[in-house]
Amino acid sequence: MKTAGSISISRNLVNKLGIDVQPSITVRVGSLKVKSKFIIYDNGKKGYALSPELVQALHIKKYKGMKIRYQAEEKMLHLGPTIGILATLIPGSNREELDPRSLQAELIYLSIVSKTFPGQVYIFTPGSINWANHTCRGYVYHQLSQHRGRWESSIYPLPDVVYDRIHSRSAEARNNVQYAKNRLMKLPYLHYFNPHYLNKWNVHQILLTDPMLIDYLPETRQLDNSSLEEMLKKYRVLYMKPSNGSLGKGIIKVNDDKGHLKYIAYKSRRIRSQASNPAELMRKTKKQRAERHYIVQQGLDLAKYKGSPFDLRIIYQKNGRGEWQISKKFCRIAPQGSSISNLSSGGRVEKNSKVLHHLFKKEDLIKSKNEEIRLLCKMVASTLETVSNSTFGELGMDIGIDRKGHLYLIEVNSKPRKTTETMFSAAIVKNTFKRPLAYAAYLAGFKVK
Repeated sequence: MKTAGSISISRNLVNKLGIDVQPSITVRVGSLKVKSKFIIYDNGKKGYALSPELVQALHIKKYKGMKIRYQAEEKMLHLGPTIGILATLIPGSNREELDPRSLQAELIYLSIVSKTFPGQVYIFTPGSINWANHTCRGYVYHQLSQHRGRWESSIYPLPDVVYDRIHSRSAEARNNVQYAKNRLMKLPYLHYFNPHYLNKWNVHQILLTDPMLIDYLPETRQLDNSSLEEMLKKYRVLYMKPSNGSLGKGIIKVNDDKGHLKYIAYKSRRIRSQASNPAELMRKTKKQRAERHYIVQQGLDLAKYKGSPFDLRIIYQKNGRGEWQISKKFCRIAPQGSSISNLSSGGRVEKNSKVLHHLFKKEDLIKSKNEEIRLLCKMVASTLETVSNSTFGELGMDIGIDRKGHLYLIEVNSKPRKTTETMFSAAIVKNTFKRPLAYAAYLAGFKVK
């Protein structure tokens, strides 16, 4: 272990933290550990100071904003939190040019919001890691005007916590990304959350293990000729969906109209056609499915808002105490003539309260439905984490309400996109970006307000 510099701590803080006083002590920042001279001073205050040599050895950029804790079992001081946001690219600097719903806009906004947090928060990529000395090149966004800024890079310790914001499934599948993720997860002091995209079929199998969730799940099978035929005998409307799809891409809606199987394939545009039987439907949609694994799902008789079907989108996140809560809840209304409410497919946003009031009218019924939604989200998140043995800090959930008022979980997404602009509360938007950072601080062992 490297030896460098000194750390000076007030006697009050030494007593408060319960530090075992020795001539030297190990100081950790992220994945870096340095042996340092231990100095105690008396001035009646609670504080600490680092020598320039120690600051340099630990690659600290703003230690005055860092919290301190003592890990008694290892007799080690931990300064932090150090939070790394893992991405595969560093976006351009001009915010005006970015779609507010894009991951690039999100990374810039995250970097700006992180400045109000204690510790260090940076964005890094798999290619920026130096495995030999447990450091990486991290990027922080500096705002110059309302729409302009610049990224500045420095060498940082590999973090206490990785918040995975890999932007797509194809990027996640790259060898260098998988290699980096696997090595990061094996580092002794590092916590990693939202580790991967979710597969619709795997999620369905996981959620079926909780008997309380079964009534909330549309019937779902793996797509093949046999399952399609069986499902068509039970339901007039079906949805064929790619197991690893998102943003509504690749969905095929099938409608059984007196033996004629009319279908709409949602891609860059809507393609309408029909088939005379399940086998012909499988043949005609083969190109659209492109050898990908598909599921076939019961079509729901969804309630409508002003003539259009809708679903609820929930941004469900852990806070600085590690507890799940609903951070954002809104309705996505499908465009005229469509059944797909995804915003990327032309859907529009409406306030949850407005739509539920339109649907249920009575305040006590609306309150009851909101409580049921909250409990459903909690059960889904808990079951998903427990059975998959993964740590998630945020989930996007799509919930449908049928004409009888029954809730259905349509989809769960582990990488929900969060817009930086909204027609609703700016404070709610900011909180959806801050909560994963607060949860990261919690994982690192620090409390933040």
